[in-house]
Amino acid sequence: MIQKIKIVFATLVVVFIVAFSFAIWHTYKQNTIEAAEIETQEIVDTLEKIISVTKPDFERANNQTFINSVGECVNYIYNTTTDVFPVNFELLLAQAALESAWGNSRFALEGRNLFGIRTYDLREPHMLPSNNPKKWGVRVYMHECDSVQHYIDILNNGSAFEEYRKLRDNGETDSLILTETLGAYASDKDYFPKVKRIIKMLREDYDIPLIN
Repeated sequence: MIQKIKIVFATLVVVFIVAFSFAIWHTYKQNTIEAAEIETQEIVDTLEKIISVTKPDFERANNQTFINSVGECVNYIYNTTTDVFPVNFELLLAQAALESAWGNSRFALEGRNLFGIRTYDLREPHMLPSNNPKKWGVRVYMHECDSVQHYIDILNNGSAFEEYRKLRDNGETDSLILTETLGAYASDKDYFPKVKRIIKMLREDYDIPLIN
C-alpha cells in the first residue's frame, strides 16, 4: 500500500512539473510572439509613413511660393530621414534665396541646386560656371529637396561649421547670430550682410511656413 502511494505521489509530482514547465514555456512563447508582433507593427507603421510621403513639387512662381517649397522640402526630410538634426530654418531659407536667386539661377533651374554646393569630383553630375578652370563644378541633383538635404548634412557634419553647431547646441536660435559662424561657406566679403538682409526681409515681408 505504501509503495502504491509513493508511486502515485511520484506520478503526481512528475505531472505537476511537466504542467508547470509547459505553462512557463507557453507564457514565454506568447510573450515572445506578442513582442515580435509589436516590433513588426512598428516597422510596418514606419515604412507606411515613409512610403506615403513623396517629395513635394517644387514651385518658384514668386518668392512666397519658393519659401513654401523649401519649407515643404525641409518637412519632407525631417519626416522621412532618421537621425537628422534640424538646422535653423531662417538661415537655411536665406541662404537658399541668396545662392539660388530665389530659385531662378541657372544652377537652381537646370541643376536643382539651391545652395551653390560644389563638387571637386568631376565624375559626379555637375555644371560648370563661367570662367571656371574645371577644377570643381556645381553639384547637380535629381530634386531640389536633395540639395536641401545635402545642405543640412553639411551644416550638421562639415568640419568647417563646428562653431555653428556649438552655438546651436548651446541654445542659440537667432539666425542673425548664427550667420556669423558660416565664414567658410562663401568667399564674398559681403556674404554675411547679404544673408542678414534676406533674414530681415523674411521676417518682415513673408509668411514663414511651420516646420515640424
